Amino acid sequence: MDFEAASDLYRRSIKPNLFRLDPELAHDLAHKGMPFLKQLVSMGLIRGYLPPARLHCRLFEDQLAAPVGLAAGFDKNGALLDSVDALGFSFVEVGSITARPSCGNPRPRLFRLPGDEAVINFMGLNGLGAEAVAARLKAASPNLPYGVNIAKTNDPGLTGDKAVEDILFSFRAIRDLKTAYVAVNVSCPNTQEEITAIGKELATVLSEIAKLNQRSLPILIKLSPDADDRLLQELLSVSSAGGVKGFVCGNTSMDRSALVNSKDELASINRGGMSGRPLKRRALDLVRRVYALKEASQMIIACGGISSGDDAFEFIQEGADLLQIYTSLIYQGPFVASIVNRRLNEILEQQGLKLNEVRGVKIKVAD
Repeated sequence: MDFEAASDLYRRSIKPNLFRLDPELAHDLAHKGMPFLKQLVSMGLIRGYLPPARLHCRLFEDQLAAPVGLAAGFDKNGALLDSVDALGFSFVEVGSITARPSCGNPRPRLFRLPGDEAVINFMGLNGLGAEAVAARLKAASPNLPYGVNIAKTNDPGLTGDKAVEDILFSFRAIRDLKTAYVAVNVSCPNTQEEITAIGKELATVLSEIAKLNQRSLPILIKLSPDADDRLLQELLSVSSAGGVKGFVCGNTSMDRSALVNSKDELASINRGGMSGRPLKRRALDLVRRVYALKEASQMIIACGGISSGDDAFEFIQEGADLLQIYTSLIYQGPFVASIVNRRLNEILEQQGLKLNEVRGVKIKVAD
């Protein structure tokens, strides 16, 4: 069975049963099933997609077979680094991890919106904590390059210097790992006072990380698609001054205006960030704006609403170097990365181009 047949089997037989379960329970079962999928691929019972040379690219010091990675949120605690390569991913972002362990927000806190192929996430940064995850990663034998996403512990009392120290605690825990990069999560405030505050706070975080970063790990900033132009300019200015090597564009969105088929489900969901297909337009716009503002040497990893090779091509045309997916795993199945890579290669082959010849260049794709 090839990955296309396996994906079809997922959509016809497995997905309907998973969607009868609570979303978080289904997520836990997906985790438990990863070693089994890895074994099927290793035995040749499922044949993956071997990306051709035109898809080869780099993640700082690492050579990648293709540009599609697994976004933060799926493997919060670094438990799957020896399995996800079987699904066609080329790199993984672990986390978000926080200084303190947390059980997150009360359940229910994860919601599917099938009519829009979207998810609402109000998990609350649940996880084992930075030291426990670091110990697990240190003992692991990863098959893929991985980044680590660090965020402030979900505690409203952590502000100012306490918030800075909380993030630094996590960086100290992982700074000696063989991680390809570290992504620092930042929030999306709306008032001018908060913009000034987050700019100063991020500047302090980056300054202190630089003192601790003896191995010169690449530092990335994870940005929100809800950031307005003023906030974005502030964050990129601070990031450039702080030696940031790139940006993850972006995160979930609090704006649900793009949802058109989920009115009944939304009536019972009060809070949480949206991900999935409806996020694409906002995420694409974020990539476009960051590409126009960033330094030439800074990398963009695009994340949000990518569910096809055509989507991937659009993001690369707007300036993305690499891509991440997560929610499309839920709707299209575990081999969606291979499906995206295959279609992306078809588009590039039609144009007679390699991946690195497309970035930031607008090319019309034939139907």
